[in-house]
Amino acid sequence: MLPAFASLVATPIGRETVFILLYLTPVGIAAILFAAWQYVRHPAHRAVAMATAATPIVCLASPFAVQKFNDGPIAPYTMIAVVLALTLLAVLAILGRARNWRGGGAFANRQFNVMLLLVSATLLALLWFPIMGWLATREIIHLPVDRASRDDLIRIAGMYFIAVAIPALCLSLFALVYAPIGLARNAGTRLVHSGQLACALVTLTSLGVGALLVLVAASNPG
Repeated sequence: MLPAFASLVATPIGRETVFILLYLTPVGIAAILFAAWQYVRHPAHRAVAMATAATPIVCLASPFAVQKFNDGPIAPYTMIAVVLALTLLAVLAILGRARNWRGGGAFANRQFNVMLLLVSATLLALLWFPIMGWLATREIIHLPVDRASRDDLIRIAGMYFIAVAIPALCLSLFALVYAPIGLARNAGTRLVHSGQLACALVTLTSLGVGALLVLVAASNPG
């Protein structure tokens, strides 16, 4: 939902907005129903259930209010600054908890670390999937030559890149701080932490290259 929120507040309201809402509204409804079940069946987890139910509502509805009060979309550089600030606060909040340091804490939790590695690797694969797919099929499937179809394809590719890039950036920045501490603290999970660090570095490099290509394409539209 957070990538959808970033996309909705940073782009003008139009056809793409309707597509995002049509795609994510069923997901949001499912999350709210699950949260309602969690709230009723597990009273000890009611705070998490309420936060779960609120997330799709806030992420899909609040961008319209933000655009109304801002008289239009939020500037991209503002969104980047906000994402970086929130990521830094999240890293400090997670790593600053004393219980995460006692007895190894999260750094020694193999299940958490493996899950973090798998999610990081999945986001990295999603970043490269369109490029690898195009390289594999460029001799068979040709890109459209007319300007309108090509612009639509570029717009769709841009939305896909933003949707994957935002969570990939946040998770990579977190892993960039988290993995080196885990390497130093827990010998038993060093291989997993090394994978996390490698994924973070490759993902950040890929995002940098992608941003550079976007800048080049924007300055040389022909």
